[in-house]
Amino acid sequence: MSDHGQPRLVVHAGDVSRHSPMVTAAISPDALVAGGLGAALPPGPLAGYSEGGACLLREEGADAAPIVGQYDAAAERLYVVVPGAMVPGSSRTFVAASDVQPLPHARYPVTLTTRLDRVQFLVGGQPFATYLIHGGRRPYFWPVIGPSGASIVRGQGTAEHPHHTGMGVSYGGHSEGGSSNIWSDWDEPPYGPGGRLLHRGFRRVTSGPVYGELVEDLTYVNAHGDAFAEEIRTTRCWWASHDARYLDIRTEILRSIDSGPQPFLFMIRLPGFFDIPSTGRVTNSVQYPVPPAVPGQREYRAAWVDGSGPTGGPPPAPPTAPPESLVDLPGTRREKEGPATGPWNGIALFDHPENNGYPNIVGKYAVVQQITQAHYPPASAPRGPFTFQHRIYIHDGDAEAASVAARHADYAVPCVAELRHT
Repeated sequence: MSDHGQPRLVVHAGDVSRHSPMVTAAISPDALVAGGLGAALPPGPLAGYSEGGACLLREEGADAAPIVGQYDAAAERLYVVVPGAMVPGSSRTFVAASDVQPLPHARYPVTLTTRLDRVQFLVGGQPFATYLIHGGRRPYFWPVIGPSGASIVRGQGTAEHPHHTGMGVSYGGHSEGGSSNIWSDWDEPPYGPGGRLLHRGFRRVTSGPVYGELVEDLTYVNAHGDAFAEEIRTTRCWWASHDARYLDIRTEILRSIDSGPQPFLFMIRLPGFFDIPSTGRVTNSVQYPVPPAVPGQREYRAAWVDGSGPTGGPPPAPPTAPPESLVDLPGTRREKEGPATGPWNGIALFDHPENNGYPNIVGKYAVVQQITQAHYPPASAPRGPFTFQHRIYIHDGDAEAASVAARHADYAVPCVAELRHT
């Protein structure tokens, strides 16, 4: 098939160093068909579920294999992960590759499977994350699997602060101004009674060759069961490589009528085997020490925060009694022995420049083993609507080895991708 007359997808790095960025460009279904990319049009949603349509693109002037693009028919946008590095000032051009035989497989296809109480994220056919939507005070992610195969967030009910669970959006401080509490999991004082953040249903569940996406409705209720806030949450999962895994989470608050300052919190509880601060570490964009030097304040403002450490759980405690007779669950893996024997992995939280108050406060409601960033309603819309968004970057190595600062710059100032018709 000739490339003559086909639209070109031109990706510009701009002033930022890129590595396997996800880019998007607007294109109508008619233009998609005219450009030889009509195969990307999905068959359409069924009961809220849809599969992302796929197409193939070939880079001009390169001998590399074609790459896969995913089309969102509702938004009329094409998404592509551009492989490899792009230096500042560079551009790369792609055209339709509809003549490729046999068709190559997507490298990191994302499959979302819904259960009664959770959504399972599989990437490349392997478990990556589980989003638990029922059974707790709020929906949260656990586990989230890093490159070494261990979860880089901590689960429920372990060690100190057992209410610091997994990763996700929470709400409320320490009852300042009479605000509701949806973070402590306590029924009784001093931190209870608490409210709940209730999952009400999915607007869309999409699996695809480039990314998977959830769009859900949630309601915030106080300790008396009265609703005070409504949210639409969009979660997109994609991988740039085995060692660079991403979750983009957008929180749209439609209304919020609670008392007090209304802190909306994004929380990541780091696993115990990171052994922070003795072995593992928390670093940030402003080089603020964590834990702070005495008598420093534990809260600071940062565009990104990263927690990293050695993976692998501690060795089991010596038995103090005869073992119980329990049947192991099929497929259960033994914990990695340690401590500090597994490869070093990390997780970074990126604040977005469009968020109100950017860069926002970190550490105000957290111990050193937790990353928590607070977001407040803007003065122009104290009762909504308003939006805040994050990118979560799960990586191999520490923040320096994983180029966390550069990856945040890529998120803050994304590539410009344009379609040129010739």
